[in-house]
Amino acid sequence: MPIPGVHHPDRLRHPALLWLIAPGAFLYSGLVGIRNALYDAGILKPRSLPCPVIAIGNLTVGGTGKTPIAAWVAGSLRDTGRRVAVLSRGYGRRGGGTRLVSDGRQILLEADRAGDEPYLIARDTPGVVVAVGADRAAAASLVRAATGAPDLIVLDDGFQHRRLRRDLDIVLVDGVDPWGNGRMLPRGPLREPVKSLERADAIVVTRSTGTMPPELAAALDRYNPRARVMHCRLESDGFLRVEGDPVDPAALRGFATFVFSGIARPERFEDDVRRLGLRIVGTRRFADHHRYRAADLREIEAAARTAGAGSLTTTEKDLVRIVDPAPAGLPIHALRLRVVFRPGDDPRAWILERLAAAGAAGTAGAGARR
Repeated sequence: MPIPGVHHPDRLRHPALLWLIAPGAFLYSGLVGIRNALYDAGILKPRSLPCPVIAIGNLTVGGTGKTPIAAWVAGSLRDTGRRVAVLSRGYGRRGGGTRLVSDGRQILLEADRAGDEPYLIARDTPGVVVAVGADRAAAASLVRAATGAPDLIVLDDGFQHRRLRRDLDIVLVDGVDPWGNGRMLPRGPLREPVKSLERADAIVVTRSTGTMPPELAAALDRYNPRARVMHCRLESDGFLRVEGDPVDPAALRGFATFVFSGIARPERFEDDVRRLGLRIVGTRRFADHHRYRAADLREIEAAARTAGAGSLTTTEKDLVRIVDPAPAGLPIHALRLRVVFRPGDDPRAWILERLAAAGAAGTAGAGARR
């Protein structure tokens, strides 16, 4: 559904291509609508867990910072003394089933079996239990059996996972490009209609300067005027070498680098690298969650040397997906990002207030949302 008052031209301009994908878009939109209607009417009933559940998600495919913000929320709640578990789908991982990525004391799976995003959450939030599985209820059962009952569960990319009842839904919206052309998959980036914002308890505007474009403000006011709106951005926190050592961005400023990535919105990452003062002389973009092999790195390095690059630059998500050792040639640096909320927009305080009001601060929540 388009943003109120704004025209959204199709990104897919070729008439034949539009004609070919139209049936798929119509079918997908219809199935999503039927499923949501069944849950809204109470015909499909979500499963309740014996602890509060907080879902972090969005309406679009990739690019809003779900995983860093899920890790931030989990770590912040852990710092209050609560036992926190994160459940994730684990896209792009090798193998299937329900698996424990971290028991809160140590990481039990490498990134290729955990999925890059759950692995990063486990690495960056020690003390938080992390599990992966398409069935989040089964993942929660595994967490309880392996590590004991958590006080809180955070669902990474969980807004569409309506099979679990949740106490709070936090939806992320890109403050610069909220929903692309405003159309549903596969014709656009939307996983469900913009009106689904009405299910959100809070809306976090990402890539935010602290204000919203008028059309985005109008959309939020139309679909969910009661939601708490917060603003945040992902800021550079420097670079990492393959070995994990930090690198000051100032040490790389002005250097010619070749950028490669396999993420949903590579252009945003490339813009971040430019803003830090590196000179991009070439790029290579892979499919989201691409698992790198030695042959990939040899090709990347050959292209980088041809372009005159003195280093390779990628993302943290890509760095953990390098399965084979890096070639003993150009150094590889990964851009590291940190979550920064606008002063006064502290999700941790808001979450604890909401859970306390519902009587769910450390025990099973009453009146949980569908």
